[in-house]
Amino acid sequence: MATYAVQSPPHAGAAITLQAPGGTTGDLAPTGSGIALFVGNGATPTTVTLVALPFDGLVVTTRSFTVAANSVNLIPLPSSVYGAGTVAVGYGNVTTLTGTGLSGVAVITVPGT
Repeated sequence: MATYAVQSPPHAGAAITLQAPGGTTGDLAPTGSGIALFVGNGATPTTVTLVALPFDGLVVTTRSFTVAANSVNLIPLPSSVYGAGTVAVGYGNVTTLTGTGLSGVAVITVPGT
């Protein structure tokens, strides 16, 4: 299990440090305005699942995102959808989310948002 730290690059820009997920389930990502999950995927497609908040007392279906092979995705994590604090993150496949090169995950925020 991993709890991702929010990386906040300055206006001048900075490198983002990617890491490998802690496993297929159990990772936690902070939520909030201007915060997003960056997923840089390698040679095998994978899915990313996030647990949304209940709405009007009803359970909301888990949200899934497909991340194609050799691609990067930025998934917004607003607290209005995923709750204040952290959201559970799951992965269909972690073998190509290695945390090396452009492969891995990070939680980032954009300055000024």
